[in-house]
Amino acid sequence: MKVTVRRMKKDQSSTTSKDNTKQSLDRNENVSGKTSQEDNITNLNKQSIRNDTNINIFLIICIIGVSLAILLEIINVQNRSRNICKDNVENRRSYWVYSAYSDVENKNGLLKHVHLVLERLGYEKSTNRTPWTLLWSHDYPFRVLYPNLHRLKNNQKVNHFPGTGFITNKVDLATSDSKFIPRAFKIPKNKKEFLEYAAENRNALFLEKHNQHRGVYLKNVTEIDLSSGESFVQEYVQKPFLVDGHKFDIGVYVVLTSVNPLRVYWYKGDVLFRYCPTKYYPFDPKNLDKYVVGDDYLPTWEVPSLAHPYTSLGFSMKEAFDHYASSKGKNTTKMWEDVQEAITEVFIKKEHHIISALKNYSTQENFFEMMRFDLVVDEELKVYLLEANMSPNLSSAHYPPNQLLYEQVLYNLFSLVGLAAHLNDRNEDPGTKNMLSSQKNIAVYSKECSSICKDSCEVSDVCGLCRHCLSPRLRSSLLIAYKENLGKGDFRRLYPPAMTPNQNIDKKIRNITETNRLQYLWYQGKCNTDITWCT
Repeated sequence: MKVTVRRMKKDQSSTTSKDNTKQSLDRNENVSGKTSQEDNITNLNKQSIRNDTNINIFLIICIIGVSLAILLEIINVQNRSRNICKDNVENRRSYWVYSAYSDVENKNGLLKHVHLVLERLGYEKSTNRTPWTLLWSHDYPFRVLYPNLHRLKNNQKVNHFPGTGFITNKVDLATSDSKFIPRAFKIPKNKKEFLEYAAENRNALFLEKHNQHRGVYLKNVTEIDLSSGESFVQEYVQKPFLVDGHKFDIGVYVVLTSVNPLRVYWYKGDVLFRYCPTKYYPFDPKNLDKYVVGDDYLPTWEVPSLAHPYTSLGFSMKEAFDHYASSKGKNTTKMWEDVQEAITEVFIKKEHHIISALKNYSTQENFFEMMRFDLVVDEELKVYLLEANMSPNLSSAHYPPNQLLYEQVLYNLFSLVGLAAHLNDRNEDPGTKNMLSSQKNIAVYSKECSSICKDSCEVSDVCGLCRHCLSPRLRSSLLIAYKENLGKGDFRRLYPPAMTPNQNIDKKIRNITETNRLQYLWYQGKCNTDITWCT
């Protein structure tokens, strides 16, 4: 029994021990499981942190990349804006004005209509310190402004030619040998010749004129100061043609665009007629208003016989005068032909002075010049040339109706010389240049160039105009001449003169320079195939 009890206790003890061991193992397993779970959680947390870190780094890289891209785009936009601004500045057409003595900056002053027309054409007023397209100088600019004008860019234009003072200087022009210019003498240099001429022409009257200003006085020979070096004397045109009793002068606007070869145009749209405010008869040499046209002249619209055709019917000053002369039995056709011949002769005789002055400049293509030639006619409508004005008055302040004349003259001038063109010469690429004028536009004399001139450029004068014989300099000049013809508006050629198709011009070109001869032949060749080129 006791043995049994002991075995039972022993079995219980064993069972208890086993249970305890099992519980201990279970606890260990639980602890181990918990530890494993904690490790797994820790590992997962570490992996998550690493993943979060990688994502953050990726996001930062993306943000930096996007920021850099935005920054680069901002820089590119700024650069493009600067380039556009630079291009706009470079391509913008601007002009500046100059005078040492007159207020030309005032847009309502002396050059009011120059400013107005240029602004209408899209030009901006500027200074010589910025890129400019046009210099409009009221004075002769080649002394004071020589440093600015010595090396001009291709697109820059100046409204004067070097050397034209030989035309616009009063004494130089008056003492030129011409059938259209009344005889004149420099005093005291030509004192002896003057006295001899006066003795031979006792009925002649003489005007004493000053070189530097507008003083004009009709005097007897004995009243003239023959020792002065500041004046010259010129024979006075007696018996002038009168309109309603008033003497007048005729102002013709003329433009020089080239020398060697010579190209000159005159404005046919209208001419400026200025009438003396006092009737000519009874004549009194002490009353200058009878025979000298001054600042306070009588305008066309205040001359009784001209007021109706000019004001009411809308004719030009030239047409109103022609109508009046016709009513008096006069034919003005020959008179206008003589006007053209008189002016043309001056340029032909003075061209060499301008060519010589241009030797100090790289090219003549930067220059043009508009002058106003003043003429008078006698009772038989015989033409006499008196002077050429370098910077003719273009202000209508005194006579507002002249505004239209001045602005039309200026617009046609700018069109003729290429300043009214929409294309900017500065950025002319070869395609643009060829679009405006190219070889096919200046080709002439196809028959001769494909036959007798094919193997030799010396066979005939016209061979010099064939493509394989044409000099680069003349080719450039003819391309410009072609563009001038397109833009001439109401200007017509003075030189080379008007032509007729297929006329014989051998005598007309015999005694002129080679370059002028070739250009004359070129215009004749264009006239032969297109009648619009004949004038």
